[in-house]
This record gives sequence, C-alpha cells and structure tokens, in this order.
Amino acid sequence: MLNEEVEKEGEETDQVVGIAMMNPGELGPDEGLRLQLLMLSKEILLGKAAMRWETHKQYNDVDVLEIINEAQKMFEFVKGKNES
Repeated sequence: MLNEEVEKEGEETDQVVGIAMMNPGELGPDEGLRLQLLMLSKEILLGKAAMRWETHKQYNDVDVLEIINEAQKMFEFVKGKNES
C-alpha cells in the first residue's frame, strides 16, 4: 500500500516536472494557469518556511524557572539596593 502511494506521488512529480520543462507555447491555457499557480504556491510556501525559520532561530525555549529568576532580578532592581 505504501509503495503504491510513493509510486503515485513519483508519477505526479514527474508530470509536474515535465510540464514545467515544456516551452510556454506548448502549454494550453489551463495548463499555463495551473503552472503559474503552482509556482506562486511554491514561492509562498518557501517564504513562509523562511519566516518560520527566522522567527524560531532567534527565540529559545523559556522555562518557568528562568521567568521567575528574571522577575526576581527586576523586582530587586525596582526596590533598589537599600530595600533588599
């Protein structure tokens, strides 16, 4: 069952690659529009993936103890040195 699905996806990929490699004059109006939509979808997905990567590479996971420690530091700073 899994092999059949993989083969089917491979055939679909081959069809898309075949269409993409055709000269624009060889494509029908529907095929040309579908190819343009496919390329647009690809660009959108690549952009979203890049944005996700940029966002997640800048932020680390934060645990509760880190939040408590940082809150304690801010509280001590606000209170001042004399009142601790």
